[in-house]
Amino acid sequence: MSTSLQKGIEAAKSGMMEEALAHLKDAIVEEPENANVWVWLSAIIEDEEKQTIFLKKALEIDPGNRPAQRGLAFIQRKKYIPPKPGEKLSDYTRPIGLFKTPVSPSQAAANVSAALNQEASLNQQAPVAAAPTSQAEVAPSTPARPTPSTTTTGIQRKPWLDIAFYGLTLTVFIVIGILIGTTLLKTDLPFLHQPTPVLSMLPPSEGVFTLEDGVYQEMKLSLNEPSKSEGIPAVQTQKPTVVINTLLITMEKVKFVDEKNAPVTFTTQPAENQITLLTPEQELTKGRYCLIYTLNEDKQEALYWCLNVN
Repeated sequence: MSTSLQKGIEAAKSGMMEEALAHLKDAIVEEPENANVWVWLSAIIEDEEKQTIFLKKALEIDPGNRPAQRGLAFIQRKKYIPPKPGEKLSDYTRPIGLFKTPVSPSQAAANVSAALNQEASLNQQAPVAAAPTSQAEVAPSTPARPTPSTTTTGIQRKPWLDIAFYGLTLTVFIVIGILIGTTLLKTDLPFLHQPTPVLSMLPPSEGVFTLEDGVYQEMKLSLNEPSKSEGIPAVQTQKPTVVINTLLITMEKVKFVDEKNAPVTFTTQPAENQITLLTPEQELTKGRYCLIYTLNEDKQEALYWCLNVN
């Protein structure tokens, strides 16, 4: 028997949001300690204040809930960066990614079938040479019979070429089918992605952290350079690892600077769960270093995450 949560999910996937909301309200009564109920509920409403409350409730139940962490990060980012046209919370909590209406499996199969039929039709329309008309061209008693390796056009065809052609065509349609299936089912295939390093332990929450001897320290977010040392972690290593686990920033626009605002060269490495590892290329001297993400150059507004090297 389907639970109210399952009924709500099915209704939401079908675009029946009012019905989905009714089922999810029942699910709160049935499963108040199920974090997924609160995540789904936040994704189908538009009230940002309620979205925040529901996502925080999900994290109270399950502090490691990734969809809830991504959703709160998106809400926080909107305070600094206007969302893109059509961008919404469900793009980050991702249960509602299924609400988008991609090509259905039946339509995908129909498209493939139509392509095959079109190819067969083109093959049937290949030009055929006209029949000979003079008596000299045809023996009077025995009509000419083409050999198995000769077509009516007189051009010799090799069977292995036909086999290779159809084998290649079949392979192309198989790959297309796999890609369509992975899109519809939201499935990742190993050969479509580069291998990523595996952290022995994921960060405790959304944010930016230092990682030293297996211990995470959060680098507090501030608008523009912080004037106080509160919330700025200290590390002992001269080549610290910075773990970036937030959707607030894109790495292409990130700078890493010392306390004199001189740029520090660094390398980045992708990790699992959309986490990025940042490491300076050279050993750092003692002092403060900050990760900077510019919001508005004209207004000199930027997000800062800082650390101290002892």
